[in-house]
Amino acid sequence: MRKVAVFFGGNSCENEISVLTGVFVLNLLDKSKYTLFPVYIHTDGNMYTSSKAYDLQFFRTADWQKETRVFFDNGGMYALNAKKGRVKLLAKIDCALNCCHGGLGEGGGVSALTACNHIPLASPDLTASGVFMDKSMTKLILRALNIPTLDYLRVNEADYLKRGAFLLKSIESRLKYPVVIKPAHLGSSIGISVANNEEEAKKAIESAFQLDDRIIIEKFLKHKKDVNCGAYSLNGEIFVSEAEEAFGDGLYTFEEKYVKRGCTSATPKTERVKPLVGELRDKIRAYTRTVYKRMNLKGVVRMDYLVSEGKVYLCEVNTVPGSLAYYLFCERITDARNFFGDLIEEGLKGAQGSEKKILQSGILRSVRLRGK
Repeated sequence: MRKVAVFFGGNSCENEISVLTGVFVLNLLDKSKYTLFPVYIHTDGNMYTSSKAYDLQFFRTADWQKETRVFFDNGGMYALNAKKGRVKLLAKIDCALNCCHGGLGEGGGVSALTACNHIPLASPDLTASGVFMDKSMTKLILRALNIPTLDYLRVNEADYLKRGAFLLKSIESRLKYPVVIKPAHLGSSIGISVANNEEEAKKAIESAFQLDDRIIIEKFLKHKKDVNCGAYSLNGEIFVSEAEEAFGDGLYTFEEKYVKRGCTSATPKTERVKPLVGELRDKIRAYTRTVYKRMNLKGVVRMDYLVSEGKVYLCEVNTVPGSLAYYLFCERITDARNFFGDLIEEGLKGAQGSEKKILQSGILRSVRLRGK
């Protein structure tokens, strides 16, 4: 059977949301086809595996110092016993699936780890992960692709400390209140807030800088719709989901999405309505396909849009969506087993023939060393 490593957790504000996704996927993947290896990335950066990782209850009281710490080398997953100075090969990994939300896990860390170890990855690669983890970089990519996105201001913490007063004045002149202020590198609506005036903006900016060193400020759209659309590839074909409205009017914070609504998976418990129809639906699906294709994405990706007054704006591209966005493609949770399996199989296919020749320049042999 194929040996599959499922990465989740991470040194991120979204660590616990990632646990929900990871445990969900681990329990749904077909164990008659795959031997699964949970890889939990702790907030301290260390990686662990445990047979208990299939049980969500375990993570409430887990003492990871008592579990098996692991590392990867040349495609192998090894157990590390630091006290005894021993290592043990657990498995040669055939494919990996990234379920880390936020931080380095989603932002390219897992992609880089697997690439360095020649492990096929059933998730987006390093370039796409890094670009789309930064909302300001996402804006630049979308504009280069002629895909509409909201006007914004990007603010680095160092610049704000020097020219904060000027920035606050720029919000009114360039965007007009109210505005949405959010960390550039965080997801799950962490640190997001609406400011209706300069005083509120100042508080929101300083609060966001406690979580991230870069923020973006966008115009707040009244009477907008939040719409999700996903895409994944299989056998060389890109499949695009329907464009589904996720929320009603207003701004949903992390607490409102996950805490107050009693979420038991990484999919926020929201009032989902019927898919969009007509021209708006077609535009959103076309934009989703364009980004997926032009950015050479793989695995499943969810794109988040705002619709207001007949216009569509692409806001975020999630390379590791909650619950891997199965709900955009599957009628029932049980259908997710085949969906996740398709992602693994596509990751394995994508690795075939991907190794390229590395040319050696031989320049080191021609360099004269001092004293030689």
